[in-house]
Amino acid sequence: MDIDLEVSAGEIVALLGPNGAGKSTLLRILLNELTPESGTIVGPLLSMKSGRVLMGYAGEETAHFNSLTGIQNAHFFARAAGVEKHEVSEMVSGLMNLVGLSNEADKVVSSYSFGAKRKLLLLEALVHQPKLLLLDEPTVGLDPVSRDALTDILRKCSQEGSAIVMASHDLNFLEQLADRILVIDEGRVVSSGSQIELLSSLGTATRFQVSVDTASIELPQYFGEDVELVDDSGPLVFETTRGQAALPEIWAALISARVKILGLEVREPGLAELFRRVTGQELPG
Repeated sequence: MDIDLEVSAGEIVALLGPNGAGKSTLLRILLNELTPESGTIVGPLLSMKSGRVLMGYAGEETAHFNSLTGIQNAHFFARAAGVEKHEVSEMVSGLMNLVGLSNEADKVVSSYSFGAKRKLLLLEALVHQPKLLLLDEPTVGLDPVSRDALTDILRKCSQEGSAIVMASHDLNFLEQLADRILVIDEGRVVSSGSQIELLSSLGTATRFQVSVDTASIELPQYFGEDVELVDDSGPLVFETTRGQAALPEIWAALISARVKILGLEVREPGLAELFRRVTGQELPG
């Protein structure tokens, strides 16, 4: 793994990459669960002595005391992270409400659904108001209402000065929150910057990938205003800054040339298209 990462207070950094790219490994190194083969981790937040009480972590796997209630679990993790005893009840109660667990607070965790366990895990990561919050696929198992609530909670954490590093395949979630995005592939950063910086590298063109029968194909020369055929070696790839408004003209030109159309794929500028172009891979669905 060859990654240089510096995170400022209040900054939200998103890690974007395929499965096995190294996102979870990086989070576990920051958490001091794994030791890097080379390089250093600098900062008092990450010392073995005090780092854990200043960090919050929610991974892909839930880890709770299943025989205890949700609120008992939350109290335990709050105290373990150093929250003063007189502050615990108020902090836990507030977060239970925010993450949508108030009605299940007094139920044993063994009776929780997967989504409820995920909410409790996020609560436990947040309850001590960490200075550095590490999240691995935080929206997995969340319904749309809970996902929106998490978005609001993380914005508030950022505004209050918490640095957040999160890995996710949820592109809409990343687009709403991330100040900076690192595209990771095979343990290295292949592209990084703000959303505006990264998306500007794509230009504003919409791409149409049209699958055609190539048995007897003779392509026309003109496909409409501001439409360019950029690749005809396989599926036909068109680019246009007119968006999907250009599609009828492309279609008409192909049909008039008696080209047999087999399929269409539309690629709008966005994080998914950025990732595909810089890595040559598709993100997991």
